[in-house]
Amino acid sequence: MADPDAPRRLFRHAKREALVVVIVWALALVWSLGYCYLRGYRPADDPGNDLTLILGFPDWIFYGIMLPWVACSLFTIWFGLYGMSDDDLGAEKDEEGHGHGH
Repeated sequence: MADPDAPRRLFRHAKREALVVVIVWALALVWSLGYCYLRGYRPADDPGNDLTLILGFPDWIFYGIMLPWVACSLFTIWFGLYGMSDDDLGAEKDEEGHGHGH
């Protein structure tokens, strides 16, 4: 017997997962734009205008772009494996006569 509450549960899980993704995306955007805006431009006459490299990248690119990119990639892997719900979508309808190779 089909669960009558399943569509509501599926929607609730999808809404929660979408909210988590949007929040993480927004945090990464704010961090990247804010950090790169504040640290990326250094006037030539600034006495502290020494270029510091981290793994071959200027420090502001490493912390403003590479760090959030790696963090978001690791979060995506974790969220896909452990954070998302694996809900039953119900039985598939018979699709005989559709598709390729018939």
